[in-house]
Amino acid sequence: MVHPHLARQLRRLFLDRESPPSPEAWREMVDWVSNTYTAFDRERYLTEHSIQLASSEMQELNAKLSVERDKLKNIFRNAPVAMGTLDPQGGIIDVNCALEELFGFTREELQGKNYMGFLAAEDVAESRAAYVELVQGIRRNNQTQRRMVAKDGRTLLVNIGLTAVRDGDGKVQLLIVTVEDVTEKTHLEIQLRHSQKLESVGRLAAGIAHEINTPIQFVGDNVNFLLGAFDQLLALCASYQTVCQRSIGGQVSAEDIARIKHEEELADLEYLQTNIPTSILSTIDGVGRVAKIVHSMKAFAHPDRGEKEPSDLNLALRNTLTVATNELKYVATVETEFGELPMVPCFLSDLNQVFLNLLVNAAHAIGDVVSKGGQRGVIGVRTYCEQNHAIVAISDTGTGIPEAVQSKIFDPFFTTKEVGKGTGQGLALARSVIIDEHGGTLTFTTELGKGTTFFIRIPV
Repeated sequence: MVHPHLARQLRRLFLDRESPPSPEAWREMVDWVSNTYTAFDRERYLTEHSIQLASSEMQELNAKLSVERDKLKNIFRNAPVAMGTLDPQGGIIDVNCALEELFGFTREELQGKNYMGFLAAEDVAESRAAYVELVQGIRRNNQTQRRMVAKDGRTLLVNIGLTAVRDGDGKVQLLIVTVEDVTEKTHLEIQLRHSQKLESVGRLAAGIAHEINTPIQFVGDNVNFLLGAFDQLLALCASYQTVCQRSIGGQVSAEDIARIKHEEELADLEYLQTNIPTSILSTIDGVGRVAKIVHSMKAFAHPDRGEKEPSDLNLALRNTLTVATNELKYVATVETEFGELPMVPCFLSDLNQVFLNLLVNAAHAIGDVVSKGGQRGVIGVRTYCEQNHAIVAISDTGTGIPEAVQSKIFDPFFTTKEVGKGTGQGLALARSVIIDEHGGTLTFTTELGKGTTFFIRIPV
C-alpha cells in the first residue's frame, strides 16, 4: 500500500501529465523523497532521544522515590512512638516496632485485625462512636485515653491519637494511630497526689487537733460539772427518800424539813436547775463540732473508686474549709457565696486536694501581708454555673502574683516559698487534675498588692 504523500507526488508526476516526466521532475521527486526520509530520521532521532531522556528521568525519579519510600518506611518502623495505620473500617494495615514491643504482638499477628478488638470491653462503644465521626469527617483527629489489653493479658492505660488521611475528594484513605503508654506515669501521678494529700494532712494535723481539742476541753469540763451535780442530786434525792419514808409513818419533824432545806442550799439547787440544761446543750454542741470536723476530714480524705461520680461541690468546699479552718482563721475571714450547682461528675478526692491547695495558698498570700503589719485579709469562695460549666472561684486579698513569675506558677516544683514550706507541686497537680482528669480549665486573675482569684471550670 502506497503512502498518501508518495501517491500524491506520483500522481503529480505521472497521472496529471500527458507526457513522461522530465529528468528535472524525477530529480524533484527524488529530492522530495530524500528530504522526507531526512526529516523522518531527524524526527525519529528527536523522539528516541526524548524517550531516552524521559526514561532516564523516570528511572532517576523512581530511584529517589524508592530511597524516600525506604526512608519513610524505616522512620515509621523505627519511630520511638508506637504507631500504626488503619483502614476506614478499623482494620490494622501496618504497625511499627514500638507498637509490637508495647503490646507483645508481632506485625503479622496484628495485620488485618480490627483495632477495636484490643480495647477493654467497657471502652469499645465510645471509641467506635469517635472512629465513625472521624471517617464521616465530623472531626479530623481525636485524642483520648483508653484501656487496651496486651498479649500477656495486662491492661494498659494509653493515650490514643487518631488522624484521618483523605484524598482530594475528602474521602478517607487511611487513619494514622499513635499509642502512648501512660500506665506507669498515671500510677506515679496518683502516688504523688496521695503523697501530697498526706503532706497536707500532716501539715494540717496540728490545726485539726487544736480545732478538736477546744470543744473536747469544754465537753470535758461540762461532763465533770455534770458528774459533780449528779452526785449532789443523788445525795439530795436520798434525803428526800428518807423524809418520804418517815412521812408514811407520820414521823416527819421540823428538824427533817430544815435539814432538807439546808442540803438544798448546800447543793445550790437553783444553780443546778439553771446550769445543768445549759451544760448538756453545750456538751451536745461540742460533740457536734467534733463530729463535724471528723466527718469533714473523712469526706476530704475519702478515696475515689477509680471513676467519676456525681458529687456536690458546695458540700465538698464546706468540708475542705472545715479541715483547713485552723490554717485560715488566724490571717483571714472566710466569706462564702455558694450558688446552685448540679451534681458534677468528678474525682472528688482529687478536687478536694485542689480546693485545699488553693485555700492554703490564699492563706499564705494573706499571711505575707499580715506579717508585714498589714490588716487581716479576706478569702472568698464563690460557686456558680456558666455555659454548662460549674465554676469555683477562690480569691484572696494577698500580695498578688508578680508578672515575672505568672507564666511559671503551674510548672512542677516551682515555688516562691522558702525551703521547707511546700514542694512546689500544689498548682502543678491542681492543673493536672482539672485539665487532664476533668477536661476543665484552671485560670487566674491577679493584681499586685490587691490579691489573686483562681477560677476552676469543670464541665457538667
